[in-house]
Formats: sequence, C-alpha cells, structure tokens
Amino acid sequence: MDTDSAMIEFAIKWRHWDGGPDEDIFVEFGIPAYQFFFRLRRLLATHRQHQLTPHLVTQLTDICDSRLHVPQARAG
Repeated sequence: MDTDSAMIEFAIKWRHWDGGPDEDIFVEFGIPAYQFFFRLRRLLATHRQHQLTPHLVTQLTDICDSRLHVPQARAG
C-alpha cells in the first residue's frame, strides 16, 4: 500500500477518536501529527480516486482542520 492510501486508511480507522494519537502517527508514518494532518488535508482536496463518500471526506477534512487549528466557517 502506498503512503497516501495508508494515511487515508489510518485516518478512517481513527476518525471517531479525532484522528488518532500523535504518538501512533509518528510511529506509523515517521512524521509529526501536524505534518500528517496537513498532508492528509491536501490528499482529501486533490485525490478523489480513493472513492471516499462526500460525507467521509467532509468528516476527515473537519478532523484535519481541528487538529491544524483552522478556524471553522460560521453559518450566518
């Protein structure tokens, strides 16, 4: 499995627990959690071939934004 697919699979597995522990991310991918979520966010925006449902993409993107401390858009 390539790294991009492994990152997406990891994020799916840990989505109910805010994306997984920083330590597990480092052990699995050898990068800090911030870098993992930055890369995952970019993957979700550009790689639709992973055949994720729109709901799952939104859910994972929200987790990335939360972990990256990106302000959420507020409905007016």
